[in-house]
Amino acid sequence: TTGTKYPLADYELMPKMAIVDADMMMNQPKGLTSASGIDALTHALEAYASIMATDFTDGLALKAMKNIFEYLPDAYDKGPHDAKAREKMAEASTMAGMAFAN
Repeated sequence: TTGTKYPLADYELMPKMAIVDADMMMNQPKGLTSASGIDALTHALEAYASIMATDFTDGLALKAMKNIFEYLPDAYDKGPHDAKAREKMAEASTMAGMAFAN
């Protein structure tokens, strides 16, 4: 491989809906929890720093970052024993994705 990342962007590839279910995330391993949390943080940061950012995307990105910093440590440390942290991370990931996609 060339080591180059190429984006694929086409509205035909966009899903009609996404189902975000924190219950499905309750038992994911710590490595996946941390990686997906950092990925969501990266999406939020990219959305916030974008030259295409708007007040709406900034609001979503900032709230996502706030929730990630607040709830990722507990989602990682407590895993299935902290449903609120998992739910807030699911929300943060969704908000970051919405900000990033718009």
